[in-house]
Amino acid sequence: MALKIVFPILFLLSTSCSLIAQKPEAIKEYNSGLQYYNMHNYQSAIPFFESAVKKDPAFVYAYRCLISCHEQEGDLKISAELYEKVVLLSPSDKTVCYNLAMTYIDLKDYKKAVLNLKKALVVDPAYLKASSKLKEIEEYLKKQAEKNNEKQPQANSEENQHSAENSTYSSALHLYKKENYEACLSKLNNFNRKIQNPDFYYLKAITYQHLGDREKAVLAYEKTLELDDRHFNTNLNLGTIFYNDKNFEEAVHLFETAYLRRKNDMKLLYNLAKAHFYAKEYKEAIPYLETYLDRNYNKGEAWTLLGDAYSKTGKSKNAAKAYEEAKKHGGDIDHIADHLQNNIAEFGRKASEYTQNGNYQKAIEVLEQAISEHSEKASLHFNLGLNYMEIGNTKKAREEFKKTIDLEPAHAKAYQGLALIYYERQEFKEAAAYYLATVDAGKHDQFVYYKLGSCYFKLKRYLDAANAYQEAIVLNPEEKQYFFGLGLSFLALDKNYKSIEAFEKALDIDPDFFDAQYHVCVNLIKISQFEKCITEAEKLLKKNDQYAKAYLVIGHAHNRLGNYVLANEFQKKAERLDPTLKQ
Repeated sequence: MALKIVFPILFLLSTSCSLIAQKPEAIKEYNSGLQYYNMHNYQSAIPFFESAVKKDPAFVYAYRCLISCHEQEGDLKISAELYEKVVLLSPSDKTVCYNLAMTYIDLKDYKKAVLNLKKALVVDPAYLKASSKLKEIEEYLKKQAEKNNEKQPQANSEENQHSAENSTYSSALHLYKKENYEACLSKLNNFNRKIQNPDFYYLKAITYQHLGDREKAVLAYEKTLELDDRHFNTNLNLGTIFYNDKNFEEAVHLFETAYLRRKNDMKLLYNLAKAHFYAKEYKEAIPYLETYLDRNYNKGEAWTLLGDAYSKTGKSKNAAKAYEEAKKHGGDIDHIADHLQNNIAEFGRKASEYTQNGNYQKAIEVLEQAISEHSEKASLHFNLGLNYMEIGNTKKAREEFKKTIDLEPAHAKAYQGLALIYYERQEFKEAAAYYLATVDAGKHDQFVYYKLGSCYFKLKRYLDAANAYQEAIVLNPEEKQYFFGLGLSFLALDKNYKSIEAFEKALDIDPDFFDAQYHVCVNLIKISQFEKCITEAEKLLKKNDQYAKAYLVIGHAHNRLGNYVLANEFQKKAERLDPTLKQ
């Protein structure tokens, strides 16, 4: 059996080369890894992708998934090593070269970054991203070289300074790791020479935080940024302090800087998005929230914020979609309702008023407008389908019920609506399938079982019909038609005693149920109880001497008894009352 390769959308979009067949055993490992990858469980995915590339060393897509997993886990050195292998496998893929260069930049290995950017430009000399980044690095390296040249005369004099600073820092860090914060801080504060290492101030800052001195921590973080304004942990920690203080404007700036250095940090991305949002920078918050939700689709709170941001920027349709997702994924239901209810409920009220007044066309117009703004709302499609049924447009009703099911696969009433449409068209096989789907969706309704039984009976699936009628009877043992249907099913199965029992229960509910009494007589003929059949039919005629089928069944009974003259008389009397009974 051939294995199917499932490729992440990101990778399919990022390559123009045709997909080549991989080894089946590697494909199996790859697909297993993707199940964890798509759930963002990167640690569990890694062993499968590693196994895939081991079984097929040319499996580029498995390598790229493995790289992505290690990037998510912050293992940039491993990512770089894997990228190098992919570059060898796909030397004409400029994107791989560029991504490898960006990884080396994060690792501060600028020489290798330059080398791979140049490789990308060999593949595509017009590759603007690569040429721009190459120019940026070369300018940076040039400035660094100039600084080094300026500092060279002072190198000997500063060597002792650096040595003393590094020694103090290392000793203090050792104390910090032992959680001896007072001693660590004392060691740092006693150093009275010029500080050049930003990590020196950073260690001060986090030590102050451990000791609960927020103000001094902030000052130390600011000193760190004076020496290195891109210091990742400082931007992150100081941004978090300002965020918790509700100083969102300052937090935004710091988070932005940190995010430029670590774009795979989802927690940082989300905090950046929220900082923009709470700073009332809704337009700026939207792309960050969208990016976050691309990787964390099931976060209800994030969907709620995105809905609010869309709403604040006048994008009502987008807001409605975001709120629907928020509701699916555990967002604040009350908060979502405040936004959705005013819109959707208003449409619902208008449509309901028109429906109740019999103005179905107007109701349809209102619901179609609602769907244009809330296309993911299953209830709107369902109600639209109901109104289409009212005006006799079963084609459109069927379309809307199917859309309802696409959005809400367990929408039992939509299945029931489809079943009714097919039943009325006498397409009993399709009707039965949809009635059964109605039951599977959780609607254990007596009428649904009754109609399912009727479909099965029409399809001559009498045992299934009997089972369905029995389910209906369990739910409502006071409905004569359910017993009647059961009796007919048993009659068709030649289970005559069970058939008689079912018809008699129908008669217990309605003693004047003539068709049930007639079918009791039919069963009696089939089991050769001709005298009893005649007696029962005569009882029926006492109630209604114009009931033609009673004469007919008496005629059949006499015929089986050999009373041919009497049989002929009763047959003719039945035919006079009902010409359709002619033999």
